[in-house]
Amino acid sequence: MKRHGDRLDLVFAQRAAPFVFALASIAHGAACGSPVAPNPFNLAQGGQTSASGQGQGGQGLDGPDIDETLGGPCSVDAQCDDGHDCTLDACDLAVARCRFLPDDSSCQNGVVCDGQEVCSNKNGCIAGAPKTCSDGDPCTIDTCDEATATCKAEPRDADADGDPDVHCGGGDCNDVEPLASSKQAEVCENNVDDDCDGTVDEPECGKPQNDDCFAPLEVLEAGTYAMSTVAAKLDYPSSCALQNPPGARDVVAALTVPPGKHDVRLTARSDSADVTVALFGQCGKPGSELGCSAGHPHPNGGRVAKMRVRAVGLDSKSTVLPAIVATDYPAPLTLRYEVLAAEPVPTNETCGTATELIEDAPAKVPLTGVKKDLEIACATATGELVYRFVLNEPRNVDLFASSLDGDGRPVLSLRSEACAEAAAEVTCAAALIPGEPAHLFRHALPAGVHHVAVAATAPTDVLLTLKTSAPTPIPADETCAGSPTLVPGVTTDVPLVLHQDDIDSACLVGGIDAAYQLELGATSDVLVVGRYSAGDAAAVALMRPACEPEDGLVCAVGNISPTRARRHGLAKGAYRVVAESQGGLPMQLTAFVRPATPPTLVPFADGCADALVIPEMGGLFKGNTQNAKADYGAGCDQGNQPAATARDQLLKLVLPAPKRVAFDMQGSGYATLLSVKSGPACPGNELPKGCAAGYYPDRSFLDLTLAAGTYFVQVDGFNGQSGPWFLDVYVADLPK
Repeated sequence: MKRHGDRLDLVFAQRAAPFVFALASIAHGAACGSPVAPNPFNLAQGGQTSASGQGQGGQGLDGPDIDETLGGPCSVDAQCDDGHDCTLDACDLAVARCRFLPDDSSCQNGVVCDGQEVCSNKNGCIAGAPKTCSDGDPCTIDTCDEATATCKAEPRDADADGDPDVHCGGGDCNDVEPLASSKQAEVCENNVDDDCDGTVDEPECGKPQNDDCFAPLEVLEAGTYAMSTVAAKLDYPSSCALQNPPGARDVVAALTVPPGKHDVRLTARSDSADVTVALFGQCGKPGSELGCSAGHPHPNGGRVAKMRVRAVGLDSKSTVLPAIVATDYPAPLTLRYEVLAAEPVPTNETCGTATELIEDAPAKVPLTGVKKDLEIACATATGELVYRFVLNEPRNVDLFASSLDGDGRPVLSLRSEACAEAAAEVTCAAALIPGEPAHLFRHALPAGVHHVAVAATAPTDVLLTLKTSAPTPIPADETCAGSPTLVPGVTTDVPLVLHQDDIDSACLVGGIDAAYQLELGATSDVLVVGRYSAGDAAAVALMRPACEPEDGLVCAVGNISPTRARRHGLAKGAYRVVAESQGGLPMQLTAFVRPATPPTLVPFADGCADALVIPEMGGLFKGNTQNAKADYGAGCDQGNQPAATARDQLLKLVLPAPKRVAFDMQGSGYATLLSVKSGPACPGNELPKGCAAGYYPDRSFLDLTLAAGTYFVQVDGFNGQSGPWFLDVYVADLPK
């Protein structure tokens, strides 16, 4: 048996693909009526023998090989390895040859619209045909919607103004002009039918406000002002780009700057459109642009643009400067105008000019107009300013960064003395919840020089604070070395108190982590489940014992609890399970383990009469409800729809004793429903909390403690959907 895991499979809340079924071929070896030894894999026999044991099918001793799952001769599993991670490799003792069983679920790349990935015995994972969505109607633009795993047919809208062409049933009378549609307001005195009602410049038309340099909003003093680009045109483009340039329009504000040299800060915000703001020396003169800011996501929704222009104004009298605010759709907005004391450009732009950071002495960090000089693993939109601090002895270190205006989320990057090098970043941390600070913690940071770079997701002012304390004991689960054991099927609490980011799992950048040892006594399938706190983002990873980045086997990250990572066909041995939390909040970990099991095809199972039986140990199943009838209802369907809404298939599980059972449908190619019902009569009654809707990318999941008895497992579709599915079933003993 080969060791799966030479590549890192990233599972980002989406593993799905359509499924194509192929029936097993007829056994070649039984053609002459000769007795055949029992085959534990229930597959056809015969095939080519290769010296290496890596059989690829083809010409056998007595003719063409019709079973591509067979390889060369063997006596133990270790002699079988076809070099493909997606096959379950074992020695089939019945024929003394290697058997390579494909597992399509291991090939899913998390993208539905590019088609189904399948496992080939000859080539490993191969791409499928992209999902086709054309309906033949020239009035629709047909696309595959990844979020819902369905085809979308949207009315043709050539100018992307949100109103379909009038020839295709919409209200847009000029589908090449985004400023004209039935959704626009009629603009006075422009001799254009802006609202597409067949009338030009009707009495209820609106006049644009502050649309050009001749009618600006007069801003005489600092403050926040309401403006709107409704009915406006694009008159004065700036150097900052909008998300939807065809819909761009702008308005003008005339800012009065008091006598003397001042810094001017402008903040434009819109709840419904992208926004930019620019300051000019002369209105209508592009070459006089003094500064410009593009839009960024605001932590509380909408978009925000912020800029600071330094040392403007005349010494002896007031001056007026034009500010141009643009949106990519007609929208209301606010413009905040601040007149600040003139300050020089921050000098701590680089590691070489880092400012000294004093413990318990908060430093104000202005992140407007600063440059990007460093590589920071956590996502940032601004440049960064750099600070340094010196420790005379090992200390616990806490760094906090809070936004003073709420316009962006702070990001911290702790760096070694080398600082400027990419490898100098020790770890990074970002604020997770709007209004909350970014917090970075390190155990017993060594004596010496350290640096911290501060950036943000949008221009903002940040307050940076350093605190140190005496080193505390390192938790037992802090690192992979000497980590405590995770018992399969038993949930372990992971408090993450006084933990830090130690392990680079290539899964969650900057996540606070904990590590546990998982021992496999035989080749096994593993499902790791991480539950986490509301509002957090978290990850679980399965790694080899050294826990270096190259040791990652599989990981999953998301913000919908629980997060699940699975790996089939793991060789006997020791592994590490890593839990990571963006906010350092409490988590729970469970590892479900079963003997490695080849996939089981579910071709029928359309009702009680032919429900497929799940073995007591569980297993991996694959089917397609498109070939089934709609028979049963499920309690968690859209609007609690009645029976016969979506096509379904039925499986049966008989438990001789109480068990904990996990049902995992990740990798399925549509929005699934999973309903577990108690028997013995079929289809049974749905259990409390026994229904899971899989309209989110990871699909349906249930973790149930079941008494001894008969259960029916209904694979269904959310909101009428049907398609290819995977169901991974893990059965665990209850703690004694």
